Amino acid sequence: MAGIGFELKRIFKKDSLISVLSGAAYSTVVVIGPTIIVMCTLLVLYGALGYMDVIYTDRELLSSSILYVFIFALLITAPINAVMSRYIADRIFEEEYEDILPSFYTGLAISELLGAIVGIPFAIRLVTVGKVEIVFVAITYLFFMELITVFYALTYLTATKDYKIIAVDFLMGMLVAFLFAFVTNKGFGYPLIYAILGGMCLGFFVIAVLQIAYIRHYFVISNKNYGGCLSYFGSLKRLLFGTLLYTLGIYVHNFVFWGVSGHLVIAESYYSYQPYDMAACLAMFTNISAMVIFTVMAETKFHDIYQSYNEAIIGASLKDIEIAKKNMFHLLIQQIGYVVRVQAIISVIIFLLVIIFLPDYGFSGLEMTIYPALAAAFFGIFTMYCNIIFLYYFNDSTGTFFTGLIFFLGTLVGSLVATRLEPQFYGTGALFGALLGWTFSYFRIRYLEKHFDYHIMCSMHVIKAKHTKKPDSVIYRRDGEK
Repeated sequence: MAGIGFELKRIFKKDSLISVLSGAAYSTVVVIGPTIIVMCTLLVLYGALGYMDVIYTDRELLSSSILYVFIFALLITAPINAVMSRYIADRIFEEEYEDILPSFYTGLAISELLGAIVGIPFAIRLVTVGKVEIVFVAITYLFFMELITVFYALTYLTATKDYKIIAVDFLMGMLVAFLFAFVTNKGFGYPLIYAILGGMCLGFFVIAVLQIAYIRHYFVISNKNYGGCLSYFGSLKRLLFGTLLYTLGIYVHNFVFWGVSGHLVIAESYYSYQPYDMAACLAMFTNISAMVIFTVMAETKFHDIYQSYNEAIIGASLKDIEIAKKNMFHLLIQQIGYVVRVQAIISVIIFLLVIIFLPDYGFSGLEMTIYPALAAAFFGIFTMYCNIIFLYYFNDSTGTFFTGLIFFLGTLVGSLVATRLEPQFYGTGALFGALLGWTFSYFRIRYLEKHFDYHIMCSMHVIKAKHTKKPDSVIYRRDGEK
């Protein structure tokens, strides 16, 4: 994401209060802008169309459909995006730009195929078992497939380094979503759940079309080598599964609590536990600023010193390489500590605001009882992700895999235990997994610091290994003839 760094350096170079605010606003829009845009659109639609006036079962059908679509679209695309981002980076480094567009279509086909494998049986269940109208189910399925496309395309849009276009696409798509939902409900009298779901479906269709159009415009050259990226899924399987496990870890505690006593079942298919899910949502937004803080720190400072180390390896003396390595890890540890300290301050402030003001707006009882432990858990989850990004920098797929595995297993086991505790301790399962994952990722970075020369020089392939058939033996006589 070096393009963000260039823009942030230009903004912060002025060294004034305005530049600091501008840089914070820019990084916020780039990193979490799309999430904020979508959430605000839904909230405005709920308020404008009278969401609370709709019967309870219809409200829950709509909210559950949207929740499931987002969660499982992210679970499908996150591991594929991790592999494809590495493939894109390698193609750009080797200046083989003609391979990028074909890989986009290949990865998109894989993502959509996995989406169909998951989505079609679930859609059939909604119709046959849940007795949900087939039109509603069809719109939900289309929304799911579109969201997979949007999440997947974000990786390629990031490679273009034109980050503003991402926010613009989401703004245009959500504007279309709002207008469609408002007109069809208020103007033509369609039921609210159809209007909102149809609006979101159309909005994300617009976003997907705009994204694909921009990708095709940017990566014009194509050699039609559609299978060139497939080998990366084998060679980077630890990165693939590590990312999948980390993403699963973010939601597995929700899945566990969807089965506890008092859970809600809609259409015999959608399971949820509303107090826990709402508390988790609040906890996530309490700590999401960690992503913005990390982006600013990594792209304005760490990226440059990381590049300096790479340049030192190419032609500098051993002493200069050692100095560059020492400076790089010294700054890295400083930045980890800085993100943790600053985010802790922000999280405490937001936590106090939530505790003080949200009960006046209907957030009370069980949600606020569960919230504190989950707020601490998501603090660990997001700061752990920052450590994982540093592992990405160092091409440490082993560390990424074990971080994801430890986080997932710790959260799963901890949440199963937490279901037997009092409500104020429900979030301790996610907190336990986050602490384990963060601790492992941190000490993995310290391990790399001590063994970095071996990791860079010996454990990674400088020359691509090839497996070929052993040549036939040839016997020569003393005179030189065969």
